[in-house]
Amino acid sequence: MKRKWFILCFIVIFMAAILCYNGIQKTYTFTLAENHGTTIKAEQIQPLFGTVKVSGDCDTDVVFTDTETGERYTIGYITSGLSEKIKLEKDRWYTVEGGGNLTIGPVNIRIG
Repeated sequence: MKRKWFILCFIVIFMAAILCYNGIQKTYTFTLAENHGTTIKAEQIQPLFGTVKVSGDCDTDVVFTDTETGERYTIGYITSGLSEKIKLEKDRWYTVEGGGNLTIGPVNIRIG
């Protein structure tokens, strides 16, 4: 009987964790729109967990630039409709460069 309760509790906790994670992903995923033909987005992003998932609606390179140090992190090429992940420091703000509309998450965002 204890084993059944343990398994049931584990399943409930696991499902709650999945729902929580999905909620965070939806809440903190943003689309940075193309900025009148320029590649630099007006918004700045800050990763929540250190890994950022990026997808776009056109083939493009994506460059993240640390606003304090100027250090650049690059995703060499994203194909339209596919996504890539990149590790960034979670307490830093980054500008984003890339073509088209970029969907990025999970991040905090501020308008620059």
